Amino acid sequence: MKYNELIYWIDLTGPAVLDEIVRLTIIDINNKVLFNHTFNTKLVDYWDSNINGIKPENTYKEHVFDNYKKEIQSIFNQSHSLVTFYSSTFFLSKQGISLSNKEIIDVADDFRVLGDEEDTIDNLCDYYGYTSLPKNIYDRTGIDNARAINYCHKEMEKYRKAQQD
Repeated sequence: MKYNELIYWIDLTGPAVLDEIVRLTIIDINNKVLFNHTFNTKLVDYWDSNINGIKPENTYKEHVFDNYKKEIQSIFNQSHSLVTFYSSTFFLSKQGISLSNKEIIDVADDFRVLGDEEDTIDNLCDYYGYTSLPKNIYDRTGIDNARAINYCHKEMEKYRKAQQD
C-alpha cells in the first residue's frame, strides 16, 4: 500500500553522544498502527526514564532495532512524507534507515515559540486542543504520541489553509 504521509514517534535513550532508539511507532493518517516496538539497546544500559517514560529494565527482553530494520525500511518506503515531532532522522539514518528521498515534516518547527523546554508535545496538544495524550509520561505509549502528532498536524494544516484563503 502507498501512503502520502506517515506519522512516526521515536524515543531515544540519551545522552546525545550515545543515543539509541528505544521505541519507534509508525501510524498512517487514519491512526492505523503500522509499526510499534520497544527495543533493547546495544550500548546504553541506563537513561532517565522521566524523559520518555520507558524504563531500561522494561527493554531487556526486547529485540534490538537491527532485528526490525528491513520491516521499518519497507514501511517508510511506502510513503512520500514523514510527519513527526522534533525530527530525529539522524538516529534512524545512524541505524541504517534511508530517508533520503522523503519529505520530513516536523510539527515542532511550526510550533516552536522559544526553542526551549516549553516547546513540548504536551504544550502542542494543549494549544491545539488534543486531550487524549496521557499527562503521566509513564502511561504514554508510542501510539499515544504518534496520534497526538497526527491530530496536531491536521489542525496546523487547517489553520494554514484558513490563513491562505
